[in-house]
Amino acid sequence: MPKLPITTAAAVLTAAGRPEVMLRRAMKAGDEGRWDDAIQACQRILAIDPTDLDTVNYLAVAYGEKGNLLGAMLHFDKSLQIDPNQPAMWRNRGLALLRIGRPRDAILCFDRLIALLPGEETGYVFRAETLLCMGSFTEALSLYDRIVEVKPDDANTAVSRGVALQWCGRMDEAHAEFDRAIALEPDNTVGSVNKALLSLLLGDLPTGFRLFEQRWSENSLLPNPVAVKPLWLGETDIAGKTLLLHAEQGLGDTLQFCRYATMAARAGARVILIVPHQLAALMRTVDGVSEVLDETEPPPEHDLQCPLMSLPLAFGTTVATIPAKIPYLRADPGAVAKWSEKLSASPGCRVGLVWAGSARAGHALLASTNFRRSLPFSTLAPLASVEGCTFVSLQLGPPAAEVGAVPPGLALLDHTDELRTFADTAALVENLDLVISADTAAAHLAGAMGKPVWLLNRFDTCWRWMLNRDDTPWYPTMRLFRQPRSGDWESVVRAVVVALREFAAA
Repeated sequence: MPKLPITTAAAVLTAAGRPEVMLRRAMKAGDEGRWDDAIQACQRILAIDPTDLDTVNYLAVAYGEKGNLLGAMLHFDKSLQIDPNQPAMWRNRGLALLRIGRPRDAILCFDRLIALLPGEETGYVFRAETLLCMGSFTEALSLYDRIVEVKPDDANTAVSRGVALQWCGRMDEAHAEFDRAIALEPDNTVGSVNKALLSLLLGDLPTGFRLFEQRWSENSLLPNPVAVKPLWLGETDIAGKTLLLHAEQGLGDTLQFCRYATMAARAGARVILIVPHQLAALMRTVDGVSEVLDETEPPPEHDLQCPLMSLPLAFGTTVATIPAKIPYLRADPGAVAKWSEKLSASPGCRVGLVWAGSARAGHALLASTNFRRSLPFSTLAPLASVEGCTFVSLQLGPPAAEVGAVPPGLALLDHTDELRTFADTAALVENLDLVISADTAAAHLAGAMGKPVWLLNRFDTCWRWMLNRDDTPWYPTMRLFRQPRSGDWESVVRAVVVALREFAAA
């Protein structure tokens, strides 16, 4: 639909009809997935009447469906300026804020929702979910206990309550709550996935990885991959077969589990690896891999396929049998030499820093996880007190802009504009003595390369770091610095400063 020129209100009315008719057309376009047309139609209506509340609200929805969450937020705000007593708009605004990783702002929206509808449980459910996203697990559990009294048979509430129980240290009760969710709704696999993650966290890898296969089910947290050839999970001999291994989930997961490609090759398979573009060059250094493809390329002929994160199940991995021979990823020697020359004037101990993960805007669960795993760069200011160190930024993405406000005394080199792929980053890391990182792909990279790496770990740790240990069987050169309480990065940094003084002196 061509965009009509906006002149006077009368001209628009003549060309396109009455606003209510135009809104119906916009909604029809949205129903058909033509969101650009829907947005244009709404904009024409607002040229006639900027306070048309139904149109403002639908325009917010249209921007959200397009993935433009900031555009959606703008129109939620405009709607609530026109009429602040709209429960649905406070709900939608809160959900949008969760999707962009702003749970503290989201909870204010749900508080308004509760004030407007105090007799309904919806606002309390969203408030409890937001408390989980913020890491306020005790407060969230208290609210879930109240919700369960009203909705005792809701599987999703049982899953969320199980997560809260888990991070309140009540692991047996968490297991039972996940089982209750599965019993209430067997087709809802979120309970099974969370039970899998809890089993992995507690070190029961065989049970955890078996249950984790539920992630591919229709209602799970992840989409099912397009895979025509049979799935291999270790049940058949792969000698002489071509096995296609494909990346899933995050870049760090790919860096962690690509080690199993070597095991598949040693079992006699011809191994093809498909990974995101930024990892492809680096993955060509994995022993035994015959071919590495960018994920945008069509896969070649193969006999069997397996997602990378299913390989621990295929090989029957336990904590004692985790393949941890390092390094299994290597930097290009020529690139390493170039970085060596570039850093030759940097004195003392060279320490790479990463303080934040990728924002993952658009997915509330991933955005909230990133909110909890990341820390402001300013929190690292005490590192400036450690003598004999040169700090090197490895931080990519929007948080990299924080280097513009380097804490006084913290000498920080920033060459991240030269890091285009993980092969570039690996060459820089090879020239460092230590990497200090939040739970990001950079930590996995350093661990896979056999470099000393210290992980700044959130309280509700990822399953792979397990509990009650400051090391990990996945990476022999990694040391974990855990939050003693949710959100307490100051204690973590104080412990790092003490350890860094000893490291730099040595």
